[in-house]
Amino acid sequence: MIDKVFRIFREKGGILKALDLWDWYEGLDPKDQKRIKHYFSLKSIKDLRFPLRAKHFDGGEVQNPGYTKATFLGTLAQTALLEGQYQDAEWLYVKALELTEDAYEKHLILNDLLLLSQKLKDFERMERYALMDLNLFQEYKERLREKNGGSLPQISSYELMVYILERNGEREKALELLEKFHIEGVPHPFYEEVKKRLQG
Repeated sequence: MIDKVFRIFREKGGILKALDLWDWYEGLDPKDQKRIKHYFSLKSIKDLRFPLRAKHFDGGEVQNPGYTKATFLGTLAQTALLEGQYQDAEWLYVKALELTEDAYEKHLILNDLLLLSQKLKDFERMERYALMDLNLFQEYKERLREKNGGSLPQISSYELMVYILERNGEREKALELLEKFHIEGVPHPFYEEVKKRLQG
């Protein structure tokens, strides 16, 4: 009871206040709150470039945090991923996706979810997250081009989806996707080789 009263009257500060995440955080199940706080603490200890310490999670003033809601949760998810805690990492990434409408942010998060899916060797997950990313391509491509000095970089979801379609025996769809993104200017490291194989 005293704990509950203390929580009601304590000063709500830290990164949660800076990113306006307090209401969202308090709406989570207590075990999920613990997960978030755990990976924040872990990151503050292990990542020397991380500008915040454990005390900055829910207390004190945090000015110019350098994160959005989604990128903040994404960086905690990366910590979980590096620790090999794939279930926690996926949960954090999915929560990050829910907290943003920005297509470029979603692209970055989905890239990490693809990496996680590959570590798990889970083709169903790979396909799900690759399709989500490819469906957003038109919304984030100009931002991606701008971030990459005027040209589009390799895109994991594109390469992976071509591979999955070929693996599933859907060679026509794989070729169509390969050509579509080639025309857009997205490089594929084995474009000619894959094209020849799919046409053969």
